[in-house]
Amino acid sequence: MSAGADSKNTELIERRREEIITVAKRIFAKKGFRRTTIDQISDELKVGKGTIYRYFENKKALFLGVFEHGMLKLYNVMMSNIETVPDPRKRIAAAVKTYFTFFEKDTEFIEIMMQVRSEFKDDYKRVFIELYKDYIVRIQNNLRNGIEMGLFRRELDVERTAEAMTATLHGILQSFYLRGFASESAAVQTGAENISQSSLEPAGREVLTDRTEAVTELLLKGLLKRNESSS
Repeated sequence: MSAGADSKNTELIERRREEIITVAKRIFAKKGFRRTTIDQISDELKVGKGTIYRYFENKKALFLGVFEHGMLKLYNVMMSNIETVPDPRKRIAAAVKTYFTFFEKDTEFIEIMMQVRSEFKDDYKRVFIELYKDYIVRIQNNLRNGIEMGLFRRELDVERTAEAMTATLHGILQSFYLRGFASESAAVQTGAENISQSSLEPAGREVLTDRTEAVTELLLKGLLKRNESSS
C-alpha cells in the first residue's frame, strides 16, 4: 500500500473515531452512562455495533474515550491561546477567558466530566493528573516570570498559588453545573415559585464567560505587588 493510501486510510479512521465520540458525548450527556447503550449510539450513527467495537472495546472504554478526547482538546486550546502571550498578567487573563469560553461552547462536556468523576474516580484522576502535571508547571513558571519581572509579589508561594488558581476555575465550573441541576429539581417541586431566581438560575440561562472579568480581577489582586493592586 502506498504512503498516500496509508495517509488516506488514517484520516478515515480518525474521522470515524471523531464521529463516534461526538455522537456518544451527546447521548452520554443526555442519558447518563448507565442508561446509555451502544445500540443507541450505533442507531444514531446509522452503523452496526461492530463498527463502534472496532474503535472502543466496550461502553466504558467509549465513555472514557469521550472524556479523554475532551480533556486533551481543552488542554490544546488552552496552550494555543496562552503560549504566545508574553505578559504574565495577560496570560492569566487569557487562561481564564479560554477556560470559561471552552465550557460555555461545550456544556455537554461539563456533564461528561461530572459523570466520569462520579462513576470512575480512578480513571478521572488518571486522565486529569496526566494533563494537570504539565499545565500546573506552566502556571508555576508564569508566576515565577511575573515575580522576576517585578509584576507579582516576591513572597508568593508559587506552588500553592498555582494550585489555588486551578481549583478556583474548577470550583466555579462545578458551581455552574450544580446550579443548573438545583434549578431543574426545584422547578418540579410544589412551591418552586417561591425560590429566589437570583440564587437558583438555570445554567442554560447563565453565561459562563460573564465570570471572566470578576475571576481575573480576583486572581490578579492577590498576585500583584501592593502598590499595583491598590491602584
